[in-house]
Amino acid sequence: MKVEKSRSENVELIRKVRVGDQQAFEQLLDRYKPLLDAAVQKFSNDAMFGSLEEDLRQEAILVFYNAILSYDLGSDGVEFGLYAKICVTNALISQMRKMGRWGAEQFFGVLDEEDAAMQDEPSVNLIEQESLREIDSVIRESLSDYEYRIWCQFASGKTAKEIGASANVNEKSVTNAIYRIRQKLRKLLR
Repeated sequence: MKVEKSRSENVELIRKVRVGDQQAFEQLLDRYKPLLDAAVQKFSNDAMFGSLEEDLRQEAILVFYNAILSYDLGSDGVEFGLYAKICVTNALISQMRKMGRWGAEQFFGVLDEEDAAMQDEPSVNLIEQESLREIDSVIRESLSDYEYRIWCQFASGKTAKEIGASANVNEKSVTNAIYRIRQKLRKLLR
């Protein structure tokens, strides 16, 4: 009985949000705050490139709002909470992939305008090159030859499917290797 009441309350709040009721959105947001907090916490603790908690929280709220707008009110099979959780989790996974690729591209030399201007300075260029060589050396020592090849391709922005095709291995093997690599690199960063 409580589940049915909760479902009907959710449906009513969703309808109100869809016609612009900010208070209804805040009620739904408050109701599902633990779900959003848990998702954000999971991914912000899992991040390789800096503290991302506030960015991920904003992304989660935006996706939650879009889930309210796109949820099928006539659906008997999927509760709104599950639908919202799936939407938020998938969006945060995508966001982490984008951020991971951006971080890797920065690490491997994609320069912004300020960095490009600094490249004219020979001492800065020499120090940067030495630092990158040291970091690359530590990564190379920590990974197997196979993992290092996978890492280089992953860091350049290729997907697991693309890496698998170029290395002539299945996508699942690449995904597993990327997981192991990330675990090893996290330990190094600590």
